[in-house]
Amino acid sequence: MIIGWVGGWGLSPAELKPLAEAHAPEAQHVLLAPIAGSPEAAADCDAVVAWSLGAQRVLEAASRGVRFPKRVLLVAPFTSFCYDDGACGKVTRTQLRWLRREFSAKPIPALAEFRRQAGLAPVMGSDDLPYAPELIEEGLERLMEPAGAGLTVFARRGLPEGWEAYVGDEDPLLNAAGVADAIKGCVIVEGAGHAITDFLKPEDRCAL
Repeated sequence: MIIGWVGGWGLSPAELKPLAEAHAPEAQHVLLAPIAGSPEAAADCDAVVAWSLGAQRVLEAASRGVRFPKRVLLVAPFTSFCYDDGACGKVTRTQLRWLRREFSAKPIPALAEFRRQAGLAPVMGSDDLPYAPELIEEGLERLMEPAGAGLTVFARRGLPEGWEAYVGDEDPLLNAAGVADAIKGCVIVEGAGHAITDFLKPEDRCAL
């Protein structure tokens, strides 16, 4: 089995490797940043796990007719990320514009601050960006854009058969009730935040 993993904004896909291997040690894992084309690359796999911006990109691709495998797991998904554009997000567009300015000036500290606000563990011992800066900036622009009508309608119709979606009720970036309303079939997980490890513990085994 080949499992495609589409990660979150500004995070290195390599961070998912230990978690992926712990959940499905006999599978092959394709680790992807949440950039344009990643959902289509993941769609060629036998199963897909997508997190945060990666989950939104997978949902959007599906709304455009991209055919995914029967097993898709979305963690901390959303339609529109900004608080200004609906009930999914807690972060304002003004805050994201500030983050964009900070990233342009000092990218590593800006990403570190984002991780802190998202409740994610810091990355130690690396001054390298997780992927190309222009692609990180493109993802930030994506987060600032409201969801298109196609994605909104697709999500409200309900998840396709074999898809699962989960959001934490303690997510510092997302309003869990709003996400569950926007994405029919998304389950709210008590005590979980935004980190994918809140949903997929390293010691567990994935059902994919």
